[in-house]
Amino acid sequence: MQAATSCCPSAPWSPPPSWASPRRPATTRSPSFPARAEVLVLGDELLHRGPAARRADRDALGPMLPPWLRALGADVIAVRRIGDDAKALQKAVARSAADLIVTTGGTAAGPVDHVHPVLERVGAELLVDGVKVRPGHPMLLARTKDQRRLVGLPGNPLAAVSGLLTLAEPLLRTLAAHPAPEPYTLPLREAVHGHPHDTRLIPVVLRGDHAMPLHYNGPAMLRGVAAADALAVVPPGGARQGEEAELLDLPWATAGIGVCFT
Repeated sequence: MQAATSCCPSAPWSPPPSWASPRRPATTRSPSFPARAEVLVLGDELLHRGPAARRADRDALGPMLPPWLRALGADVIAVRRIGDDAKALQKAVARSAADLIVTTGGTAAGPVDHVHPVLERVGAELLVDGVKVRPGHPMLLARTKDQRRLVGLPGNPLAAVSGLLTLAEPLLRTLAAHPAPEPYTLPLREAVHGHPHDTRLIPVVLRGDHAMPLHYNGPAMLRGVAAADALAVVPPGGARQGEEAELLDLPWATAGIGVCFT
């Protein structure tokens, strides 16, 4: 998976050691172990209770991100709902006690997408600013002046899962000095259409020695990823039936019964 800008690594799920380098000045903070994580849910259009309504959607990521992050080894200390308030977001980032801040939504360039401006105001360094992957291309990774990390996930659920696996997971693993898992592949039982230029991450279920692509794989869809065991890495242009695809295990598929999709 190639990066969209020069500040991005060429393979977001294998971060460079500088993301969590132990060689810091003595005055900077070191992350705790397990790393403390705080989730900031952005978006005035999100409802936190009751059925969805016109121009309003139920918040899917706020309830699901904490167990996912715990499955990846983080200690989730808070989930806060910020809405589309730039001042509140800046205050939350500046005052967070977490080693890792995870935001949902607000990473694009629209009038209420405040993550980039807030990071600039607090003097954070952008390490990854968009990647060539669908869904999830607006994901980002930043490091603040006091060595906190911020992972900006897109607001659509499947796009957010892409960012979780390709930015948050390797970051948490690197902070904890855990080795990277050995990559593995399985042949695809069906052909998968590809994006003309970007890598696609497609939910799949494992059936014996094959991976079966799931058809509900749009960026806002939960149905496919809810049933999936892994995400298949599909190169630009697509993959043929029987072609080997690299697989990224989903945290709820490998963490046991204590962690599930919801």
